[in-house]
This record gives sequence, structure tokens and C-alpha cells, in this order.
Amino acid sequence: MQIPIPGPQAYVILFLWPVVVAILFRKLPLQPALIWSLLGAYLLLPTAWVVNFDLPLLPALDKNTLPVLAAAVAAPLTLYRIEKMQRRMRSISQDKFIRPPVLPGWLPRSTLGMGLFLAVIGGILMTVLTNRDMLVYGATAIPSMRPYDALSMILEALALLLPVLLGRKFLANDAGHRHLLTAMIVAAIAYSFLALYEIRMSPQVNNLVYGFFPHSWAQHIRGDGFRPLVFMDHGLVWAIFLSMSILAAAIMARATKDAARMRYIAAAIFLFLVLVLSKSLGALMITIVLLPVALLMPVRLQLLAAALIAALSLTYPILRGAHMIPTDAFVETVATQIDPRRAQSLEFRFHHEDALLAKANERPVFGWGGYTRWRIYDEQGNDLTVSDGAWIIKISQRGWVGYVAQFGFLSLPLILFFFRRKRYDVELVTSGLCVVIAANLVDLLPNDSLSPLLFLAAGALLGRIELQRKDAVQAVVAAPRPVHIRGAPGTALDQAGSVKTPHSRFAHVKRRGT
Repeated sequence: MQIPIPGPQAYVILFLWPVVVAILFRKLPLQPALIWSLLGAYLLLPTAWVVNFDLPLLPALDKNTLPVLAAAVAAPLTLYRIEKMQRRMRSISQDKFIRPPVLPGWLPRSTLGMGLFLAVIGGILMTVLTNRDMLVYGATAIPSMRPYDALSMILEALALLLPVLLGRKFLANDAGHRHLLTAMIVAAIAYSFLALYEIRMSPQVNNLVYGFFPHSWAQHIRGDGFRPLVFMDHGLVWAIFLSMSILAAAIMARATKDAARMRYIAAAIFLFLVLVLSKSLGALMITIVLLPVALLMPVRLQLLAAALIAALSLTYPILRGAHMIPTDAFVETVATQIDPRRAQSLEFRFHHEDALLAKANERPVFGWGGYTRWRIYDEQGNDLTVSDGAWIIKISQRGWVGYVAQFGFLSLPLILFFFRRKRYDVELVTSGLCVVIAANLVDLLPNDSLSPLLFLAAGALLGRIELQRKDAVQAVVAAPRPVHIRGAPGTALDQAGSVKTPHSRFAHVKRRGT
């Protein structure tokens, strides 16, 4: 598809976003500021593949990288400002000066997190070393991978994983998880009014603001109506975010015991109606299946459901390659029960996935690398590739090592939470966050809906795992003592920075003077 030409206002708004991030960190508490810096960019900034500033060697500056880099600078500066203020003042009347719990260091301290992080770096090096050959398809020649490419790919991977590191460091506690779920609900409700406008008037908001349409127009016509996308890359991306927000509202309705519960229930109902009107069958089915999990199941069963979905996402390429996924039955069911045209689209997608998987199996361990080496060409050198699912793109480019390393950040914490649920004493907001991430994992099988928001949530779970470790707890205890706020409800880790860990071995640890 030809790249659209955006208006100059698209670049102006993109490069003004660091200013927005700075304002958010000045006006809001640290955890909400971090969340809204990434969430606002995800919803409002122009599409990354159209509007970006690509520098040599460095990752392109776009809606996925620039806000994350800005937040990575603003968060430590804000933390330093809070600690400096605490040393000077005995009492502060504003919540934004309460020091939140922060895990030590930037890199993961858990075996799981560090192992995945090293696998990402090591896998990239091996991908470059095993793809030193030039590929020639008719008139098309694709260059070999060079040491220069290894450095560029590592920097790109670090930019992708930076939200994981931010979530792990600043959103590890239950309060961070609650802020994240609540922000998704508020953002989805506000965004829904723009989506409803596009459902009625056609998808025109992005064109009106940024001067271009980010995808195929035909894919956003559904029956006698339209599929909205607003500022997102595709209507399917908006639909899965809406699905995740509905699940978040259901979780918060259960986790809230005051009058706010009815507001969350009303939000879930409203967002579900918007999802129905958005005409995205996949996201609607995910919501219908997981909504009873969010509304009715206890923490243990929520973790079990999330762990099963996470295990499926990790093993899906094996199951597809072994023909254990009944694709023909899926196509036939859609054709007879839903819509023959959607069945044709699904069959077309499965066909191209099979072709890409066959090529990926030629270099299964470390993949084909970059420069479109992983794509399929005919004898004349024409590109025949149609790729949708994030899993097939990643396993084609980086092989099994790269696939497990990247998807492991999203999947393995969910599995680990289930097997260690008694040790971690997981609360409803954390198990609910697992269900929300699981919904996105299901969508990653047919679509490419990876986002900084998803990696931020995964990092929050990874940090929650580290809170069970003794040295992490001691590091938080050793941090500067928070200022006591008059009337503050309690002094647990989730509120004002002192420690109350669910692990029975460390349950006695509390901050002196609180």
C-alpha cells in the first residue's frame, strides 16, 4: 500500500508530545503521569508507519518510541524532585509529592526478566550472524545482515522493551495496576465519542486533523455502516483496546466497594455497546468469552484462564505447524454461521500464514532477519507477502529465540502468577490485569496489535513478581521515608510508599516512622 502524505501538523504534534509529557509529570502523581504519557500518545498521535523521523542507526522517532523516551527521562527527574522536596519539607498537602514505591535499578532483577532480556539481545546477535548471505529473487536482491544491523536491531529492541522496564520500575504495586485499569476505562469512554462520530459519518477524524487516512478505506466499510479507527492504525486496533477497557471496567466494578461500582458497571455497558457498533467480530468474540471471567470468576480461576491463553500464545506456532489448529473447521463455521465473505478473508489469512510459516521453518532458530528477507517473493522478484498476525511476523524475522524472548515478556508472567498465586497473594486488580493482557494476546494471533501500552502492563506484572523477593523489598524500605500526609488513608506500599508485601515471609517489614 502506498504511504500517505501527512500534513505538517502531524509532525508538529508528534514532536510537541515531550512537552505534554513534561506537563503531565508536573501536574500528576508519578504513576498516573507515566500511564497517561504513553496511553495518550497511543490514542492521539498519528500513525507510526506514516509519521516518523528515521535517523541512521537509531530507532525511528514515532508515536511508539518518542513518548516512551520522553517518559523515561521525565520519570527519574520527577522522582528526584519528589525526594528533594521531601528532604526540605515536613508536610505536604498535595498527593503528587508522595513518593511512590520504586523498584531498584532499570534492568529486571528476577531470573525470568533478566533471562528474557538477555535472550532478546543474544537472539539478535545470532540472527545477524546466521544471515550473512545475500538473497536474490529474480530482479530483486536483498542484502546480507551486517554488524551495523546488529547494533541497529538491538537499539530498536531496547526501544520496544523500554515500556516493560518503566512498568516494572514504577507500576509494580497494586496501586499501579489500579491506576492502569482506571486510565484505560477513562480513555476508552472519552475516545468512544469520536468513534461514534466515525460510525455515523465515516472515518474522517484522522484525515481532518492530520491530513491523511492511515489504512485501506475498503477495510473500514462494514455493511451499511463504517468501522471507526479515529487516530489508530486500524479499526481492529481500536476494537481490541475497547475490548480490554470493557474487561478493565468489569474488574474495577468488582474491586470497588463504594458508590463508584455503579459507575464502572455503567462504563462497561456503554463501552460494550460501542464495541458492537464498531463492527469488529474478533474483538467482540474475545469480549464475550472473557467478560464472564472478569465479572464472575475468583482470582484463582482468572489466573488460570490468563495462564492458559498465555501458554496458547507461546505454543501457537508449533500447533499451527503441526496442523493441530482446525483452521478448515474455523473457516467452515464462519461461512455457515456468520458471513461467507468473512470466511473467505479468514481462509486467505490462513493461507498466507502457512506460506510464511513454511519459509520461517527454513531458519527456525534465529529467523531471517531484516531488510524484508523474511518475506515471500516469486521468480520475478515480486513481493507476494500478506502478513497480519504479530506471531508470524516475529517468528519469521527472529526465529523461535526472538519470538519466545519478546512474547515471553507478555506471556510468562501470566503463567508464573498462576503457579505462584498463593505465594504472591494476588489481589483482584492484578489478576484482572492478567485477564486484560490475555485478551490482547488472543488478538495478536490474527492481528498485529502490539503497543507500548501492552508492554507497560506486562512490565507492571513483571515488577509485581519482583516485589516478592527480599532484596527488592529491602531496597524499597531503604528508600527515603515518605512525608506523612494529613488524612492520608493508611501507609501501605500501595498508598504512601511504606511496605506491606503479601509474601508471608516478609509480611512484618514496614517503614520506620509511619
